[in-house]
Amino acid sequence: MNLLGTSSCEGHSDGWGYVLIGILESGEEVVDYYRSTRPVYEDTYALSRLKESTRGIAFEVLIAHSRRRAEGSVRIGNTHPLYYSWRDFDMWIAHNGVVDADAIARDLGFPRAADTTDTYYLGEFVYRSISSLSLNEILKKLREASKYTKTAMNTSILFYTRGKVILVVTSYLNPGRLGNPKVTDYYRLYLLQSPSTSAVLSSSILKYFNVLSEEVSEVPLQSGLAVEVNLRERSEVARTPFELST
Repeated sequence: MNLLGTSSCEGHSDGWGYVLIGILESGEEVVDYYRSTRPVYEDTYALSRLKESTRGIAFEVLIAHSRRRAEGSVRIGNTHPLYYSWRDFDMWIAHNGVVDADAIARDLGFPRAADTTDTYYLGEFVYRSISSLSLNEILKKLREASKYTKTAMNTSILFYTRGKVILVVTSYLNPGRLGNPKVTDYYRLYLLQSPSTSAVLSSSILKYFNVLSEEVSEVPLQSGLAVEVNLRERSEVARTPFELST
């Protein structure tokens, strides 16, 4: 996909980033994490870097996000994916929508910092709250987190520890917005499955892909999808759809 100079992307021009985790043919695990305040369609350096990063990789998992800011200025600290690393596993989160950062900060017991994206607090809630890197614990805390949703909690969250990756995607709207077709159409997520790739795409990104209709299905609203990966075996261990409710 070539987004360079694509003016129709300009609604999402407030920075972008990605995290790629994979395993080389040699067996070495690699992590490539990048963020920039530049629009993705102008960042030729990073797009070349991402392409180069995939060389020699036998199996990989990727999150990429182009930001359209809702809360917080355009600065690197507010650019997704945000990174958390002070526990025995790493976590990255990208988020579309708005959550109640003031309520999350209050419930976590620390003040809301000025000019900080609401996504930071959503990530803190998840990262601090899970007691172990298990899918059941992660899904339990995401269901709890959904109560803070003001508009949407569409997330891609990547958890990583040596040899193991868990990717969790959520598609959740504030229940009061479910009756608005314009809102639901914008926030819908789509699952692309081809012989070589599985990907979850936003409605904005889907239009740039030339794919067959049978390769694409919706991720239902108020639900999510979790994928567990064994890097050493270079394989998907499990794919788990789940429901989200407060």
